[in-house]
Amino acid sequence: MAATAASDLTEGPVLSLIAKRLRALRKKHNRIVQMEESVSQGKPLNKEQEEVLRTKPSVTAAIDELEKLRQPLAAAVSDEISLAVQNHQVSAPPSLNAATASDSEQTVADTESKEDREYSIVEDLLNLLYFGTMFDVKSQNDFTSTMLTRTHERGCCLTYDYVTDDENADLLCETDLDLISMLGSLLISRPVDSSFSHRDALQRCIVHAKQWLVNSDQPINSDLSVTYAGLKAKLNKIMASDYFTTTPEMKATVEMAAAAVGNYAAFQVPVHGSMVPVSVPVLVEGSDEQYQQKFTVRHMLH
Repeated sequence: MAATAASDLTEGPVLSLIAKRLRALRKKHNRIVQMEESVSQGKPLNKEQEEVLRTKPSVTAAIDELEKLRQPLAAAVSDEISLAVQNHQVSAPPSLNAATASDSEQTVADTESKEDREYSIVEDLLNLLYFGTMFDVKSQNDFTSTMLTRTHERGCCLTYDYVTDDENADLLCETDLDLISMLGSLLISRPVDSSFSHRDALQRCIVHAKQWLVNSDQPINSDLSVTYAGLKAKLNKIMASDYFTTTPEMKATVEMAAAAVGNYAAFQVPVHGSMVPVSVPVLVEGSDEQYQQKFTVRHMLH
């Protein structure tokens, strides 16, 4: 029913009337064909069905005629509409045409102004995030706790994604989380060991933010094939999972450290006044193929 209504709006009243008539005739023709099959199988017809059966030639002729008229009518209606538009434009006073052009220009200007305001808001937020991140100096205890918490979160995120009955599902992997983290850093910080001034670095952050907001198909940088749109799809998948809405179970730093033991970078975590080495995964940007570097971070806690 909705499809029919949409078709009527597209075709207009004249072609819509033709289409409705054709549908009714085809339904009648299908009933006649079914009656003929019944007769061929030896089934009797009642009087009303016999009368309908006798109308087959006229129904077939009407369908053929309407099909032939459909295309010429469509062309005629299109010509009529074009002619009416031309007459309206000729008869419209110059002041009205000028006002219409002025309104169109104003609409474009308003749209551009709105986009400028939106980007200005983004730039204002990035200024705060950029310098807020730069001036954030954590204690060694806070740093270790943060690393352990993030490692725990990565494991939880991947675990929720793996719980699926779809054998063909495109599961998240560590590389996806690395890339999300990498782009997050590009949005709010200056690349490590770069020679950019803070002004130039912030401009690069803004460029990345704009590409993200418009869901760009451009690669994030020349060394990666992944695009902003592709990475946003991964993030949207995370935010659509139960991981995003589940209330986290808070664990002590020592518990998370014990759970994180493996072939990762070593940290020293204080336990009841002593120094206990534990292994913690350190976030490394890039994929297994593109980034093979690994590094070890050691912190001695007070």
